[in-house]
Amino acid sequence: MTTNRLLTLPLSLLTLAIAHSAIAEERAQQTTLAPMVIKGDVLGTASDAEVRSYPGSRSVVSAEDLNKASVRGLDDALQRVPGVKVFDETGTGALPQISVRGLYESRSGRVQPLSDGIPLSLAPYGQTSLSLFPQTLATVERIDIVRGGAAVQYGPNNVGGVINFISKPIPQQWQTTLQERATFAPGGRSLWDSYIGTGGYLTDNFGLQLDLNTVTGEYGREHSDSEVQNYRLRGQWDIDDERSLSFGVQRYKADLDLAGALSVADYKDDPRQSTRDLDRFEGDTDRVWGTYNQYLGAIGPFDAVEFSWTNFAHNSYRNFIIGLPFTPDATPDTLQDAPRDFRVWGSEPRLSMSIDGDSVSQTWLLGARLVKEDVDFKVNRQNLATGAHSVIRDWTFDDEAKAAYLSNELKLLDGRLTITPGVRYEHARMEYTDGVSGIERETIAEEWLPGLSLGYQLTDTWFAYANAQKSLRAPQITSIVKDGDVAAELAWNYETGVRYTPWQGLRVDLGLYRIDFEDQIEYNRSNDRFENLGSTRHQGIESEIFWTPAALPELDLHASYAYLDSEQRAGAFKGNEVPFASSHQVGVDGRYRFADAWTYTLDGLYVSSAYTDAANTHAENATASIGELPAYWVWNTALEREFKLDDGSLLTASAGVSNLFDRQYYFRGIDTSPWGRQAAPGRTLTLGVNYSF
Repeated sequence: MTTNRLLTLPLSLLTLAIAHSAIAEERAQQTTLAPMVIKGDVLGTASDAEVRSYPGSRSVVSAEDLNKASVRGLDDALQRVPGVKVFDETGTGALPQISVRGLYESRSGRVQPLSDGIPLSLAPYGQTSLSLFPQTLATVERIDIVRGGAAVQYGPNNVGGVINFISKPIPQQWQTTLQERATFAPGGRSLWDSYIGTGGYLTDNFGLQLDLNTVTGEYGREHSDSEVQNYRLRGQWDIDDERSLSFGVQRYKADLDLAGALSVADYKDDPRQSTRDLDRFEGDTDRVWGTYNQYLGAIGPFDAVEFSWTNFAHNSYRNFIIGLPFTPDATPDTLQDAPRDFRVWGSEPRLSMSIDGDSVSQTWLLGARLVKEDVDFKVNRQNLATGAHSVIRDWTFDDEAKAAYLSNELKLLDGRLTITPGVRYEHARMEYTDGVSGIERETIAEEWLPGLSLGYQLTDTWFAYANAQKSLRAPQITSIVKDGDVAAELAWNYETGVRYTPWQGLRVDLGLYRIDFEDQIEYNRSNDRFENLGSTRHQGIESEIFWTPAALPELDLHASYAYLDSEQRAGAFKGNEVPFASSHQVGVDGRYRFADAWTYTLDGLYVSSAYTDAANTHAENATASIGELPAYWVWNTALEREFKLDDGSLLTASAGVSNLFDRQYYFRGIDTSPWGRQAAPGRTLTLGVNYSF
């Protein structure tokens, strides 16, 4: 594995920054131009005003929270959100394991991830899991988490919600940022996160942003060498007052050693060791996307018509190389690799049509999507004693998904009441062929997905909401490969809640939800198969409090609590809890700014115990493939100092400790290492410096 690090600014990049500094200096003030947003877009820009009036459960992880030195990665930041649980496998965020409201599947398979509104999954229909995650912490400004009410526009696979990773808008004035973060763990292990970003407007209406980010080193355990490269170029062309084009290209590559799960004895002896020296991951992707927006003016009965057309494509590869058998303390006799190639193309036109009436205003949104997926899946094995090779799987998948949706946002009572009915139609055809057996099969998932959202501004301080929506997840490649149940998953989501903002420094959010799953597919690690749990129910409470005391405006306090009641409602284990669904989650954090330039933060997270099999087995078995996961409290702290230099540039230095009290806790084995205890990251120290000019 190479260990090159991005520590110096390339000469060509430095030349570009200097060449445009003169342009930057001529501008009167530094501003940021946000791209045009279609009026009927459910997510919008995730501004504070949009979040407060959104008719569903919604949270935003801010730039301040992401920049804390105690945050290890994007998935680490997400677990501060009520209802979001993270199974941290690497401590780098490169292979996230995200569960929302107790809906867990390997590689975050039950949430819909987006990057600036563009699907992130390797195959948005056929493989929703993030077994390649082309995002890094340094390139994201904030994260928008929508847990309900977005199914009509952002289907499928949003039973657990939509998570949108939002990039920083291209600045109007040219700006360059150099950043270095070094994370130190016991045993002399260190991880280096190096970032260079430069961009701005070359003319009054055309801007570019280049991001170069590498992560190299070890993440805290034996056999944890990591190298991630994330290079991205984004552009914004404001063609005129009525037309704009945003676009981007990206090259992402990851090469990781996987420490894997441990036997109970090995975990007790040293949770930072690894007994799976053959396990590793490699993957890369080339991505391109673009969105064209045009304001068409008044047409017919509509006072304003806007058109948007998004296209995206990527060519991706990922491979897990592992030693078999899975048993953590067994000597491997077989080396298995599972390379997959993905070629995906998608197109989504959208039309927004508004009528501004005296008593009633409305916005119609009409959209469609076409996605094509071409996937090659292989599993090869090599006998380590004889060197003999065998081909276990040789699958090809040809998927085509078509969707259309229509919604109408009605604003009544001077805009205080918003009612948005909508419907989405999904049709996914999935054809696959087994090159080993010659088997061919076609699977079709077809469903109408209605939704209804209501938002009511009761007073200046009270906002109430309710929504109901139906969601679908198409049959997954992974479950097909494992010879398990391959039916589509269907679920109904219901939410209601209130937001109370009595004054600017206080906000209270309280929401109730219920998810009725018709057919929930769950991986059984004890027999390496996907099984249909049948009907399941998830319901609970999510709450957040944001408080800045009037007498102490330098202090920001935040607390959250999530309660989850999950139940299997069919089969042999009817009445039991759903696997991996923790009933309680508590988050507390505070930020204190002092002496004009210093910021201190402290946050804590509690997650209650959870079962890991449908039978709700308490005791671990001999291979530690099942058994109750213990509860845990984790605390983190960070200190930051800003230096405003005479030339207008800004230097920021930070230090943070993650898992302050070195709490030792574990998850059940994950994906390619399904048996044993997967040790969570221990205590680490992160030092960072950021220079923007």
